Parts: sequence; structure tokens; C-alpha cells
Amino acid sequence: MNESATEKTLTIETPEGTFTVRLILDDLGKIYPGMVRYTVEVLYGTEPVYTYAINSYEVPPGSLFETRKVAEIVFARLAHDVVSRPKTYTRPRVFTRPLPGRGTYDVVILQGSPRRFGNSARAASWCDDEADRAGLSSRVFFLQEMDIRPCIGCYTCYNYGYCPIEDDMPWIIRALESASIIVVCTPVYTSTVPAGLKTVMDRCQWLHAREKILGSEVRARGLLIAVAGRRGREPFACVTPVVNAFMENLGIRPTGSVLVGDLDRARDIRTIEGVEDEIRSALRVLLGPGAEG
Repeated sequence: MNESATEKTLTIETPEGTFTVRLILDDLGKIYPGMVRYTVEVLYGTEPVYTYAINSYEVPPGSLFETRKVAEIVFARLAHDVVSRPKTYTRPRVFTRPLPGRGTYDVVILQGSPRRFGNSARAASWCDDEADRAGLSSRVFFLQEMDIRPCIGCYTCYNYGYCPIEDDMPWIIRALESASIIVVCTPVYTSTVPAGLKTVMDRCQWLHAREKILGSEVRARGLLIAVAGRRGREPFACVTPVVNAFMENLGIRPTGSVLVGDLDRARDIRTIEGVEDEIRSALRVLLGPGAEG
């Protein structure tokens, strides 16, 4: 997934055994232009026991030290620390946050409205029902009821392959990574998606990093269902590209959309003739035989 080269190696003999400190350069320019990651790794024998990583995107312009200089300082300090207290490094000190071992579904539905029983939630329930009729497992994520915090731009996901924020996001990442169909149900809020859904989209950079750094793949097809108060297509001018960009960033193949307007007047999506059938039909197309092609 990237070009890697060992820049510096130091072997240290101690009363506890042999340690190796390595400085590794990874060219991640295929992910983002000019992105370079430096990893300092301590091995006890052949087992990695400590890892520090930093990439060029997380160092702000004008910083006192460039990325490589920071990595070299860490390399020297870790080498000194191993010599000074080798016993500390005889046990692995690996910082990570594994995804849940369960929570995989054929169909994943992101319900982006903060209204549990609103029109987006109704559309999500129709999709959930169609998946059940097809004998597939499905899950509606009611995002407003989950603890999902904003991305802080720390780049930990690109350095280590995990997100350090302690919240409910691992369940969503696990589900998206394993799904074959992903449905986004959303209302239009100020011409785009609600804040809660956008937060999830931003946090999915974790999944993007897992794909690019760890080689994980999302092999799903995506469907957008959006509702708006005003008539016509203009209210969806921002929602559609935002959701499509989210899908394409993760390798999800957008397969179309169902856009339902005029709900300021109609109020209840169930009263608009033909909409339920249109939504169910759009999902059935993805669920049916031969849909993979």
C-alpha cells in the first residue's frame, strides 16, 4: 500500500537481551500528496515492543522541527531509554483500539436525522424491512442516539491504523467494513446533511486509513435516500455530492438515489403516493440476483 525503507538501525546489547531500534520511512504520497510517515520501532529480539509514528501532515507549517527531525529525536531518546532501563521494554507496549469482534451485517443503514420517528427514519425502516424480506442481516444506526465525537485531525489513524477517540464509532467502522450494501438516509439541513451524519462521515477517515494503510477493503454498493422540505431538485444540490464523496472516499460504489421533496407541505412521507414503493424498489434492485455486477 506504500513504499517503505529502513533509514536507521541500532542494535543494543543489555543484561535483558538484545534490542533493535529502527527508523522507518514510509512514502504515503499515493494517499495524500507529499505525505511521509516516520516510524520508530523497538524490537526485543524479533518482537516489536514499542512503536512511535509521526507523519508530515500532522506537523503544522512553521513548526520548530520538521517531521524527520522529530523522528530522529525520538529515535535517540528511545535508544537511550532502552540502555537505561531495558526491563521496561521486555514486554510489548502496543497502543491500539481493535474493532469489535461482532457486529457485521449484510446491509448497513445510516439514519442521519436527529428525529427518531421522522421521515428519514421511516425510509430507513422500509429499507430494513426489505433486507429482512430478502433474508439478509441488517442494522439501522440511529446516529443521534450514539456517542460519536468529531474528528480532531490527529492523524493517529494514518500512523497506527486506529482512532484514539473513545466513543461508539468502532461499531460503525466494523459494520461498514463488512457490509455489502450501505444506505444513507438523511434529511436536508441548511442545504447539506445534519451535523451528526457529517461527523460520522468525517470520522470514517479511520476506515479510509485502514484501507490505505492496512489494506482493508470496503466492497459495498451505496444508496442515498434524502428528504427535503422544499420542492424540486435544488434542495439536494449539496447533499448528493457530499454523500457521494463520502462513499467514493471509502470505495463504496454509489448506485443512485431517491430524493423526496415537498415535505414542508406533505409533512408525512407516507402520504406521498409511490414514494414507499420507490424506496423499497431501489433497495430490492441491490438485493436481487445479479446485483453484484
